[in-house]
Amino acid sequence: MWRRLLISSAPLAIIILIPVLLRDTNVEDNADADQLVIVSPHNEAIRFEFEQAFRRHYHDRHGRDVDIDWRTPGGTSEIVRYIKSEYTAAFRHAWLTQHGQNWTSTVQRAFLNRKLKQADASEEEWQARQAFLTSDAGIGIDLFFGGGQYDFGRLASEGVLVPCGVRERHPEWLGGSDPLVRQEVSGEIWYDPEDRYYGACLSSFGLCYNLDRLEALGVGTEGGNGLLGWGALGDTRLLGHIGVADPSKSGSITKCFEMLIQQKMAATVAVGEQAQTSNEGLAVGWSEALLLVRKIGGNARYFTFSASKVPVDVAQGDVVAGMCIDFYGRSQAEWERRHAGREIMRYVDPVGGSSVSADPIGMLRGAAHSKCAQEFIDFVLSREGQQLWNYRVGAEGGPVQYALRRLPIRRDMYSAADRERMSDPDARPYQLAAEFTYHPQWTGRLFGLIRVLIRVMIIDCHKELQEAWSAICAAGGPEECPEAMTALQALPFPYTGAADQARALRDPAKRLIVTREWAAFFRSRYREARDLACKGDRRGT
Repeated sequence: MWRRLLISSAPLAIIILIPVLLRDTNVEDNADADQLVIVSPHNEAIRFEFEQAFRRHYHDRHGRDVDIDWRTPGGTSEIVRYIKSEYTAAFRHAWLTQHGQNWTSTVQRAFLNRKLKQADASEEEWQARQAFLTSDAGIGIDLFFGGGQYDFGRLASEGVLVPCGVRERHPEWLGGSDPLVRQEVSGEIWYDPEDRYYGACLSSFGLCYNLDRLEALGVGTEGGNGLLGWGALGDTRLLGHIGVADPSKSGSITKCFEMLIQQKMAATVAVGEQAQTSNEGLAVGWSEALLLVRKIGGNARYFTFSASKVPVDVAQGDVVAGMCIDFYGRSQAEWERRHAGREIMRYVDPVGGSSVSADPIGMLRGAAHSKCAQEFIDFVLSREGQQLWNYRVGAEGGPVQYALRRLPIRRDMYSAADRERMSDPDARPYQLAAEFTYHPQWTGRLFGLIRVLIRVMIIDCHKELQEAWSAICAAGGPEECPEAMTALQALPFPYTGAADQARALRDPAKRLIVTREWAAFFRSRYREARDLACKGDRRGT
């Protein structure tokens, strides 16, 4: 009996003992090292390369070591929620102990309220807001590194991000008629003029697709061009073949959808004499864009929390195509090309359909290691740090283990000499930015609404949406089912009412009511569209 027990326990014992036996006994914690705590959605490769390079840089300058404690609670959206939750706890403690005040729901709503004006605020609200903005309440984290400008902009205006001094330390980077880092390009903000965050690298948004699977389906093969624009993802032949990441979990995917919406709106307002001033054109573009989003949702095979999963699945052929941020698509395509010896998948920026946005870094209020944090920001924006983003592994000044395939933000990083060392020597982010103008007044204030609306519209109601879209495809497609498509395109509110809906979402109690109403509306319309298509809605027959 004991012998059998020992034999059966041996595999478990081996699993437990292997890490102990193979541990590196020469590794020791350096208690004297300076500390830096960073929260980031960046992947392990980026974290590794910047940590190793900064540690070398820091030791060369100061003769001291620095330890970086990375916090990775999830994607950008999860990180923002985590940061706000931690600041709520930190400020609550300060409000109770330092100010001797009672913590109320009014205080909780007011202290992060970026729109609060003294003239409209109660004494309690204004006192709480000013107390936070002048406090050193911290959450044990120094830097927020990586994510989207929208989230950084909100955190800055709320007072969570604070000035980091780059403007004073390095005016040569930002000044002059042609600065190395521009403040705004084609409507996109690349750094905060109040010094609270700076773009570290650049991102565009596009499509990735599997060439073999496309050919088998006969999609995008006309002229051998593949998929060129957002509209291709709504092709009826891609039913059940699209991978989609949840925009409420990924800022980059929300940005993809926003680019799709902006392109449709730009196309409709450009028709007619009033061009950029046509509210009617904006409303039509909004409606048409959200119809395309529903077609894409109807084609979706799955929805994932991870934006990086889609290009991996495209490469493996599990799905045919999907949306992704540029560096995920380029990196996966290059990896497949190297290992397969041929082009398996491709990433493309949609023609005239993507802006170029900044991926920022900023210092958090109450940073315990502010000097080290400021030096890390300076390093990331210096040539030494910028070279890590796109230099090839092994190139002088480049990464030592991982090709990061990101695009540096500094204009001087695109010289002929730099391009010879780059993984993507043909990248032209400044040229791409000039081909698309982002209009923040159209959808910038609706970014949070877009996240929630799309989640409800295509994820929460996916069963009903897929039934409706499958019935329309089976009946001959959208052109054969005009009444069904009218039902499918219906929205619970017009574009002119979107701002009011966005405000309602900011109230937790109203948010629950509003999203339930949306879900009930979409399910009803999707069932109506399904029934019309199944009854033979073919141009009114």
